[in-house]
Amino acid sequence: MWITHRKDNSKYPELAKIIDNNSDTIPEVNTVEEIDAFINSVTAYMNDQGYDLSGRKIVWVNNDRMYLSGNDYQMLDKEYWESSPYASVYKYSHDVFPAKAGLGSNGCIDCHAYGSNMFFRQVVKYPFGDDGNPVMEPQYKKLGMSGFIMGMSAFREQIIKSFAYPAILFLLLTILISVVCTWNRKEKFFPVNTNYLYILYGLLAAGVALVFLKPDVNSYVLPDRLTLDASHFIITVIALVAGAYTWIRMKKENLSGSLLCKLQAFFLILAIISGILMMIKFDLIYQIVRVAYSVFDISVVISVLISIIYFITNQFSILKTEAQK
Repeated sequence: MWITHRKDNSKYPELAKIIDNNSDTIPEVNTVEEIDAFINSVTAYMNDQGYDLSGRKIVWVNNDRMYLSGNDYQMLDKEYWESSPYASVYKYSHDVFPAKAGLGSNGCIDCHAYGSNMFFRQVVKYPFGDDGNPVMEPQYKKLGMSGFIMGMSAFREQIIKSFAYPAILFLLLTILISVVCTWNRKEKFFPVNTNYLYILYGLLAAGVALVFLKPDVNSYVLPDRLTLDASHFIITVIALVAGAYTWIRMKKENLSGSLLCKLQAFFLILAIISGILMMIKFDLIYQIVRVAYSVFDISVVISVLISIIYFITNQFSILKTEAQK
């Protein structure tokens, strides 16, 4: 049809109304006049080819819209991942690559991150809009997912958990230092004062920051993100046990009325409740469960920070008390 028209403009003349709106060399059928021209031209072409159109009507289908005319269209039922019920040109392609090249080989952050193409890449909703340019939307919409939930999952994986792992490592090292200091006080191996602790924790903070901010050092010294994510349950249980220990210690030290103790109790309870919701996974409360994942990790991180504060302040408090004797 188009070849015939371009050879002879008198053939299917209405095709001349269909123009390139955005200078990409491809004419777009995106206005009332162009849709009518296209339907009329295809109808004329089919008649010229000898097709019997009695009882039939040529329509223009643009993804999930079926145009009977330029001013009259119907929405077509389709699966949420399809662009059109007749054909979906947006598909997942799993070519053969090494396992390390697969999504998830770097942990959850491969997909659940703000820059991830898996959920946040802009994909075509309609080939062209009123201005002739493609109408785009984030991929998570194509997959029928909530923007709020996807944003929260990206925040959890990219920010909260990326901070949680170094914080938990710092906590474990803080506990180790506390044990060593207690042992040293009993055995009197060498004298320790607050200046030594300032230097030690300064070096410790710098070392942890270096390990987690430098990918080459990180991969050499510590497990990769996939291993950490796979061990997430065990790691967070250790963090919560440490949090429960510090809360009990503060209660025994008559600090139950302190802000630190109250916050520790609150976030431990919040972590337990959200953790239970994560395991229940009832369809009735599915959206609440999705939020619970992020609430759990946030609660764990804050509990870890409180534990770190407790252990460090406790060490300095003991040294100051000894110095006053």
